Amino acid sequence: MPPPPKLPLAAKAYDALRRMIATGEIRSEPISEVRLAAEIDVSRTPVREAVRRLVGENILEVTPQGIRLYRPSVEDLAEVYFTRATLEGAAAKLAAASCSVVLVKQLREMVTLAERLMATDDHDGFVRLNGQFHGLIVNSSGNKRIRELLASLETIIVRYRRLSLVYPDHLRKSYDDHVRIVELFEAGSPALVEEYVRDHILRAGARIVRASQRMDEGGADIGSTAATLLAIHGAEKSPSRRTKDVLTTAHSKLGNPTSQ
Repeated sequence: MPPPPKLPLAAKAYDALRRMIATGEIRSEPISEVRLAAEIDVSRTPVREAVRRLVGENILEVTPQGIRLYRPSVEDLAEVYFTRATLEGAAAKLAAASCSVVLVKQLREMVTLAERLMATDDHDGFVRLNGQFHGLIVNSSGNKRIRELLASLETIIVRYRRLSLVYPDHLRKSYDDHVRIVELFEAGSPALVEEYVRDHILRAGARIVRASQRMDEGGADIGSTAATLLAIHGAEKSPSRRTKDVLTTAHSKLGNPTSQ
């Protein structure tokens, strides 16, 4: 059997740079093109092509000091989270509409593990598991377009997920939301799953926007996506009456009454 064709050098450099970004090897501190070429073991030309592509995707930026991670503005972050909330909410609805016992079991196991990670103060583990929980729902939607569109936002989402979970009470709120999402899957309520997943992500987006504003010491322009996000989701909301009713019914079937 002939060996598989080699990946073009520019594609190899692109994949390698994305891995370096995901593992934190490329951060906000500038790094030279020469150093990147040496680490990837290619010439500077494919690195330059890969960097150009990643700059176009708003993942990297080129400065006089070198190449570094693109730092999105507050408005960029708000737009990413609004877009993510809409897409992932739709993916969750599709996943819930064709929900299997296996999917519910996997989601339930994840929230059980998340509880243990919180108890041991394993923040890094919790953040990774948080991403896996959302990824499982999206992959279970069966919608290739949604997966591809969300993948285009993934680099920014991964970088800023930690910021949305920086405080212990944020971890607890995220965990509580995930528990409710699983319960809605179990209750067979696709529309409520969509609503709750969407609001869950928008609340995380509002936390990130607020934190970024503090770091930048700036505000949000009137009429901007950031201003709208903060106005609507700046405060944590309780579940809707309809959602509570569905959760109560689901718990009664499990012999576990919902605490009010």
